[in-house]
Amino acid sequence: MTPKVIFFDINETLLDMQAIKTGLAAVLNGDETLVDLWFANLLHHSLVDVASGQFHDFIDIGAAVLTMVAHSKGITVNEATAKDTIKQHITRLPAHDDVIPTLKVLQSAGLTLVALSNSSKAGLDAQLEYANIRPYFSHVLSVESVRTYKPHAAVYHWACQQANVKNKDAMMVAAHGWDVSGAKATGMQTTFVARPGKMTYPLGLVPNHTIESLNELTNIITA
Repeated sequence: MTPKVIFFDINETLLDMQAIKTGLAAVLNGDETLVDLWFANLLHHSLVDVASGQFHDFIDIGAAVLTMVAHSKGITVNEATAKDTIKQHITRLPAHDDVIPTLKVLQSAGLTLVALSNSSKAGLDAQLEYANIRPYFSHVLSVESVRTYKPHAAVYHWACQQANVKNKDAMMVAAHGWDVSGAKATGMQTTFVARPGKMTYPLGLVPNHTIESLNELTNIITA
């Protein structure tokens, strides 16, 4: 079934995270491998908020987690420095090379494109503007509005309501197995983007499509 609306995750799916890896490594004794650990823990602790009925800004969680990752390696980073470092780099991420050509084709085909992110609304707007992809999206949705994080079902149901589309007529596109699994559990169609180093969660719901490059999405949608 061809979707009427396509929802895109932003960080890693559309935006290249290398710049933030380099930036955060600067406060982690130059160890870029710790940045992957930081991002995994950022996602983990966002779900701790969900499970415990709390909600903190994504950057605030990121800063807290950065101090924790640093501490685990005997590095001292205070939360103010951590937050400033994240803010400096998270809104200056370029789009992957396959992003703009794909968005152009999908938009020209008459599809409604929506950005859906765990980032704050202000941060998300800044990210899309910097990457020159804001004009492709009819809606820019931050979980800040529902005060819970993906992959909670409430996020996907709310997002589809905002775009005035039934879940079955919408597709979630993400480079995170937990994201596509969460979306599929609510009845959405899903496409997993296998960015380098990424794979689906083996115990998660199987995505409708798995692609190596975002360019392949146009073949799926416009076939």
